[in-house]
Amino acid sequence: MSVMQPKKILIVEDEGVVALSLQAVLNKMGYTVVGIAITGNEAIRMTTELHPDVILMDIHIKGDIDGIQTTAKINETSDVPVIYLTAYADDETVNRAIKTRSHSYLVKPYNPRELYSNIEFAIYKRRLKDRIGTHRENLELLLTRVHDAGIIIDLNDKIVYMNSATETLTGWKSDELIGRNIFDTLNLAVSAVDDVIDETLSRALSLGAINYLPSIATIQTKSQKSRRVDLKAGLIKDDTGEHKNIVLLLHEHAAGNLDQITLKK
Repeated sequence: MSVMQPKKILIVEDEGVVALSLQAVLNKMGYTVVGIAITGNEAIRMTTELHPDVILMDIHIKGDIDGIQTTAKINETSDVPVIYLTAYADDETVNRAIKTRSHSYLVKPYNPRELYSNIEFAIYKRRLKDRIGTHRENLELLLTRVHDAGIIIDLNDKIVYMNSATETLTGWKSDELIGRNIFDTLNLAVSAVDDVIDETLSRALSLGAINYLPSIATIQTKSQKSRRVDLKAGLIKDDTGEHKNIVLLLHEHAAGNLDQITLKK
């Protein structure tokens, strides 16, 4: 039986007392702090050498580049999630940080429970991406070529991947929805019985086939507008052939009113 390895955190913080205090908190949470960097260049080097699961990044640090510039450079060669942990919350700094596609932005003094949940969520999202392996790469390529919106979800209804057509249909960006529950975020509902989608997904799991839903469904966009869609569902497996995911294809239906029955999730 394999032993679960502690999750590795890299701290980028140039205030020694703050860094050591944060390290102690992380250790109590069960994480392993693999290093403390005080400059951006150190953080880039340590990311390459130590392969952390998450980076906690202060923004104003010593050296030629700040934390935001450091994150941008790390993103060029690594997909390790970065969580900004900073005392600065002015609009200019926040807008610069958003452009680096970081996982989240926490303002000091941080809440330990909030920090823990952000770290766990960041690790979960990254491992979801890794879990699909080469199948994801092939499926993403396929979904970029179809006109329908394509969404991959796991068996807990969490979104693993969505194509650009889904972004256009829903108004949500991929980074905003990855790891979130599709029913909570898109309010997926149908005009028939409550269990119709569950039944269709179960058939997809058992048959490994694309299945049409027996009625038109609705989703809710980011701007709270309701869209009518036709749905198809199919099965995906990872490289081991054991872990199963579902791909949903959504095709926008003709405009019109539709009474919604929210699924019991």
